[in-house]
Amino acid sequence: MNTKLNSEARRKIILDGYGNNEPLKIIAEKIGCSLASLKVTASKLGCTRTAKEAAEFRRGFHVPEHKRQDYYQLMIAGQYKARECALILGLLTEESSGNR
Repeated sequence: MNTKLNSEARRKIILDGYGNNEPLKIIAEKIGCSLASLKVTASKLGCTRTAKEAAEFRRGFHVPEHKRQDYYQLMIAGQYKARECALILGLLTEESSGNR
């Protein structure tokens, strides 16, 4: 995107992107800036993801509080991958995991 966006359009794209849980790379491409610049602007707008939200976004599923300790135990001691832990704990089914 070679055209220069005004600050209001840029803010709207960032807020909409974060609200729709779009990947940060996609949002940065839309506004034509680097990831670092996007993160700084999002931080100023107050719309950044918490570490917990970012982890859930990367994993693609939510770990409920009552299963969180079991999940981390499997990850650390059992040395399972995130998707394998989710399958074991019943957070994902074989069909929803997409067989990555």
